[in-house]
Amino acid sequence: MTPLLTAWKMAAALVAIALFQSFDDLARIPLPVLAVIGLVAGVILLAILVSLGYSYLAWRRMEYAITSEAVVLRSGVLFRRERVARLTRIQAVEVGQPILGRIFGFAAVKVESAGGADAVLSLAYLTQDEAQAVRNEVLARAAGVDVDDLDLAAIDAGQDSVADVVRASESADAAASVGGPDAEDGVVNRPGAPGASGAPGAGRDGAVGPDGRPDASTGLDATTPRPLPAGLARRLAPEAPEHQVFQLAPGRLVGSLLLHGATVVLLLWIVGVVGFGVFTGSWEALFGSIFALLGVVGFVWGRFSSEFNTRVAVSPDGLRVRAGLLETKAKTIPPGRVQAVAVHQGPLWRLAGWWRLRVTLANVGIGSDGDALTDALLPVGTREEVAVMLRLVLPDLHAEEYDAVVAGLVGSGDAEGWVPAPRRARWVDPLAWRRNAFRVLGAALALRRGRIWRELTFVPHERTQSLGVSQGPIDRRLRVVTFSAHTSGGISPTLPHVDAAVAAALMADQAERARAARRVAGPEQWMRHAEP
Repeated sequence: MTPLLTAWKMAAALVAIALFQSFDDLARIPLPVLAVIGLVAGVILLAILVSLGYSYLAWRRMEYAITSEAVVLRSGVLFRRERVARLTRIQAVEVGQPILGRIFGFAAVKVESAGGADAVLSLAYLTQDEAQAVRNEVLARAAGVDVDDLDLAAIDAGQDSVADVVRASESADAAASVGGPDAEDGVVNRPGAPGASGAPGAGRDGAVGPDGRPDASTGLDATTPRPLPAGLARRLAPEAPEHQVFQLAPGRLVGSLLLHGATVVLLLWIVGVVGFGVFTGSWEALFGSIFALLGVVGFVWGRFSSEFNTRVAVSPDGLRVRAGLLETKAKTIPPGRVQAVAVHQGPLWRLAGWWRLRVTLANVGIGSDGDALTDALLPVGTREEVAVMLRLVLPDLHAEEYDAVVAGLVGSGDAEGWVPAPRRARWVDPLAWRRNAFRVLGAALALRRGRIWRELTFVPHERTQSLGVSQGPIDRRLRVVTFSAHTSGGISPTLPHVDAAVAAALMADQAERARAARRVAGPEQWMRHAEP
């Protein structure tokens, strides 16, 4: 089924290229219309067959492994490629289902690690149960859970919480642990094949055959292969429980899109073009702007489809975000992976008191599937819901700092300890100079800016990568600078018109805070105790 789910993209590209290159030639061919239509249909059929064949070979050549240190993906038909995502660098794990995948019961697992566009490993496609099993396995190993030494009796007794299983495993006799300490923790096979990770019969030393014995055809150099115990073969890693904290109502999503700037521009554009056509009797302007209108409609529909029924839950393996109308995605963000947080509010959203909260991870730019790697954790929510989300992504944010956060959202001036721009900055920013301010919180550096379009950005101290200031000729005259707190991901925290002396002191103090926060930060494997 995988070629059927993936080949249509390649077929569409081939057809588009073929028709674009030969459109003029087709128009000049001295053949009947039906013959030309048949020729085009033949080209489409040939493209479909070629795409199906190539997609099938690509699926046959795809292999993956989950070891104690990394997730490995091997792929390629003409050129072989092996990509490795280290468990300590994994930023998120996503289980996605396109519309056809939902119909046939298949899902794709995407492992996002720190890096650029090539840092996303995609296992497509697996059955839904296998995808969930792979997701659980990757997150458990990334958390530092020794999956091979889990107490099987605890699992069979129904202790589904990863934390409970780990505690039970720590109290178990070391001699009764499963497998040897030097064995390779790997499984390699095609997605969905019997030896795939999470599938019945998958083992720590590689894939196993129907008789429960190791299968040497995977190519792994297993040290001491052995059959798996029945309990471990049923489930390599238990699924952590979750508690839902937010669900987006469809009515609120529709209302937020109606009050979005793109929708307002679209409506005003249509009214203006129709009015111009009625007044002048010429409709060329309407046809000339059709592509621009389609672009705006596509943006609004994409936002509605991707954020429909957004749900956020907390679990021991991190934040779980589910959303989607036609294509559903379930992403898990492990603890400590959020690099920056941005809260936005447009002028029309202010009427309803709505905000949008985004987070960014340490994967810069655009993913391999074209998706931006900056996630809307809260597509549209109230101020209280923003506070709840901030406590989830910034667990060290103290309750007594909530008033300062509110002042960052809606306040101005120096209330609640915010440090605003100097008064002389009003000459270059008369509207927002009192809004532009910063505040040092216990967990993060907060930057506030904008009066019409409000924005509040948080950079956790331990995630600060570098600091910088810039100054143009007018800023130099006014003795102000633009302060930047650089971090990984798609959010760029900047604050304009900061007093030059204040910015210099902030850079020195924030650099020291970042060093101190990194020294006491928890381990990358969040369920493994840090070394003393």
